[in-house]
Amino acid sequence: MKVSEETLERALHVMAHVLALLERQGVRVEVSEQGRTTALTNSEQVSFGIDEPIRKVVTQKPRVANPTDRWDYDKVVTHEPAGKLALVIRSATWGQYRQQAAWRDAQLQRTENHVADFMAGLMRTAVALQRQDKERKMREAEEHKRAQERAQLRKDIKEEEKKLEQFNKWVDLWERAERLRRFISAYSEKTFLWPAEKQPLYRAWIEWATKQADRIDPFVSEKPASVLDRKRGLTAS
Repeated sequence: MKVSEETLERALHVMAHVLALLERQGVRVEVSEQGRTTALTNSEQVSFGIDEPIRKVVTQKPRVANPTDRWDYDKVVTHEPAGKLALVIRSATWGQYRQQAAWRDAQLQRTENHVADFMAGLMRTAVALQRQDKERKMREAEEHKRAQERAQLRKDIKEEEKKLEQFNKWVDLWERAERLRRFISAYSEKTFLWPAEKQPLYRAWIEWATKQADRIDPFVSEKPASVLDRKRGLTAS
């Protein structure tokens, strides 16, 4: 209860009436960890209480003979208890599930006369909270599903890009290997007509060059060995 000392006794009577009705209906009332009074109905905890509205009181400050500051002309604003009570439901509902949350003192009826409506409001709020919670869980499940789909899409895109990169690399290497082989073939034809004493050197170079083409050709599974394979060993040592 959030009331002043002047309305405390009346607020206690109203709250006692509400608690008695809830007990009669088999509704369990307890205080939450946050210190709020809650009614457990329809498997939902509905927080409620009694408030005393605060009213704003505005009074004009007396004029000063020789004002030196703009504050000399300001009004004095204070807040004080309104002397009225309101049964309130603190559990928030919104959108299509929004429910009446307060039953206040009025000219024709006092809060005590709104207890039955307040009780009905508690039940409606419990149903609304249940539906809100169901909708929230559905939204969260849908968002989780979309998040998983986005994650899977990112993974698929990454894998596809990796495969495409490898594919392009293979094509580039294959085209390079084919260019090397065409050059080797042309070289072999040319050197066949050159001096006989140099033919062993030409054949050795052709054998070496062919291995270099095989080393980059993606279709050659067993790559020829090369001294370049031992280059990492020099870095490691």
